[in-house]
Amino acid sequence: MYQPMLYLHWKQIRLVLLPFMVAAFALPLVTVAGLGGAPAGTTETALNAYAIVEMVRFWLPVFPALAAAVGITLALSAWNWDHRLGHVYALSLPLSRTEYALLKMGAGATLAMLPGIALWLGAHVASAAVALPPGLHAYPNQLALRFALATLISYSVLFAMASGTVKTSMWILAGVSAVVVLGILGTDWTFLQDSALGTDPLQTVIDWLMQGPGPFEIFTTNWSLIDV
Repeated sequence: MYQPMLYLHWKQIRLVLLPFMVAAFALPLVTVAGLGGAPAGTTETALNAYAIVEMVRFWLPVFPALAAAVGITLALSAWNWDHRLGHVYALSLPLSRTEYALLKMGAGATLAMLPGIALWLGAHVASAAVALPPGLHAYPNQLALRFALATLISYSVLFAMASGTVKTSMWILAGVSAVVVLGILGTDWTFLQDSALGTDPLQTVIDWLMQGPGPFEIFTTNWSLIDV
């Protein structure tokens, strides 16, 4: 049953996934496009180490954003035909709901690796195209691993949310968005402040989620292709 799930998901998402793969391959190349320098293996370079690091850092937010976009798109598309057909296809299979969900999730996770592989290839090509001064190193493998993990995390979260009805998913997304918006607008309100500790509860929750050992720490780690 895994292969039919994979084929159905690929058939539905391929026109969107292929541009994501192209973008993932091209992003490392765009990151180093302005670095110039001599061919790899020589000692000459057109930019110093500081300029290289600063230029690469400009593109850092794009990598986790692309990974999140891939994961969210795959998760929402995984349940698309089920919602449209009223889950009749799932009910017609000799599988339990748990087995069906696991097979569907595994198929989507497999497809999520394709942009990661594309980014890995692009990162190696970009690393080979730039001559780095002493003290700087390229990390294509680490960057690709972070991208794959971030994609899987965003995919897993949205997959679980989208497994319910469309109405339920929209209510959850609306609720989360409302909490974030109200928290941002109300950071100066006294009832949102802990007068004893002088801390913002919303910021505390965000820090717990986005920093170690939070579940979304991967999105705020170092995404540099080139670093010391």
